[in-house]
Amino acid sequence: MQSKTKIINEIKTKTGKSPDVIYKDFPINNKTITLIYSNSVSSSISINDFILRRLDEEKKYIKDNDLFNYIKNYIPNNSMVEVKSIKDILYYLFSGFTIILFEDGKTLAFENKSKIFSDVQRSENEKSLKGPSDSFTENYEINTGMIRRRIKSENLWLKEATIGKISKTKVGIFYINGTCDEKLINNIYNKIKNIDIKYVGNTTYLIDAISNVNRSIFPTTLTTERVDYVCQLLMEGRVALMCENSNEVVILPCVFLDFFKDPDDYYEKPLNVIASRIVRFVAMIIALVTPAIYISLMAYNIEAIPNKLLINFTVQRDGVPFSTIFEVIVMSFMFQILRESDMRYPGKGGSSISIVGGLVLGQAAVEAGIVSPITIIIVGISSVASLAFSSIEIVNSIRWWQLILICLASIFGFTGTMFGILIIIAMLVSGSSCGKPYFSPFEPFNKERQKDALISKKEMRLNPKNIFSKEDK
Repeated sequence: MQSKTKIINEIKTKTGKSPDVIYKDFPINNKTITLIYSNSVSSSISINDFILRRLDEEKKYIKDNDLFNYIKNYIPNNSMVEVKSIKDILYYLFSGFTIILFEDGKTLAFENKSKIFSDVQRSENEKSLKGPSDSFTENYEINTGMIRRRIKSENLWLKEATIGKISKTKVGIFYINGTCDEKLINNIYNKIKNIDIKYVGNTTYLIDAISNVNRSIFPTTLTTERVDYVCQLLMEGRVALMCENSNEVVILPCVFLDFFKDPDDYYEKPLNVIASRIVRFVAMIIALVTPAIYISLMAYNIEAIPNKLLINFTVQRDGVPFSTIFEVIVMSFMFQILRESDMRYPGKGGSSISIVGGLVLGQAAVEAGIVSPITIIIVGISSVASLAFSSIEIVNSIRWWQLILICLASIFGFTGTMFGILIIIAMLVSGSSCGKPYFSPFEPFNKERQKDALISKKEMRLNPKNIFSKEDK
């Protein structure tokens, strides 16, 4: 075994001098032992009561040549392990054990796990069907511990910074050393340190400083409260940005396909995952283009509608005083108001209000002759399709692009709709998140990553790799 100083230096090197790993020297007579523990997964109360206090009371009775045997045999602990390698030291360290190093290099590990399971609640916004149900809380140490207990590796590195002139909020940056791009980490860390604001209330306060989120309607950061999802993305070379007093973690970089995936995809059969992702992809297309195509056909390209269907549309619109464009915009706006009220309404009554409100308003509008039944169907299909996405960022993006496509269709017809779709594709292909291609793995094309794009391969889930190819770095 190496000397105590070499072991400490190696632990610091392998953990990237992680700020949540504490080193405490404790003198006993003529010798000094060093206690090493992670305050995110270890209980400081247990360490104080069962190790430090016991040693302080008994140190005058301990002989220097019997120090190791005394601590090994008389410190009350039901899980004590004699450790003989750096690899085992790191494993026990991040498993909630307290490491005791002696001057001759001998090492003992005592279990002092923190009860990080208490006060952990189910995720409300991202409900789990098959995976773990725990979610992040507002407690920074508990959040750190929930990540540590899933990834017990010295390669899980953590960098911290204090942001906010008045709030003094702690911000943590998690990444897997050796998997994540060092330039990406340094870029994010430097931007975080240079943020000049007075108060940080949530991770969203930091997004503008580290991402080009305001330059694109589509979101370029991924926000989640699922611990298992964050750990899975860390294994893919991502960076997790955690903020004190926030129950959400921001994932960087983010790609467009992330919004077609779900945390539970990693626990489902690959064939079921493929079906779910195809449904979400089709739902995105329906939500975006259905109103615009309807307007294009009814206002400009009526010759493209089959005769029998055209007769039905004409009969339905008989007596309606408003144009198709006005009908679609007004009803779309009403459906968006209902969805917004559903999201903001306190308690569990929001869903009932939005469903009943949609049925009543739609039926009343048709009976009053204000809108045609087909318009209600088109707007309803588009609105229901947008419900396939739980991320509020992607829902807001769909709203904006839906409105843009409606405006283009009302002016230029089907040509305007196609032009708007080309603009969307161009922005997706040319976009980036923290300098990484937003439309990866399609542009630039990465054959290996196609296995976890719209399809799902078991080997990509069991052995995740960096999401970006070497050419992208």
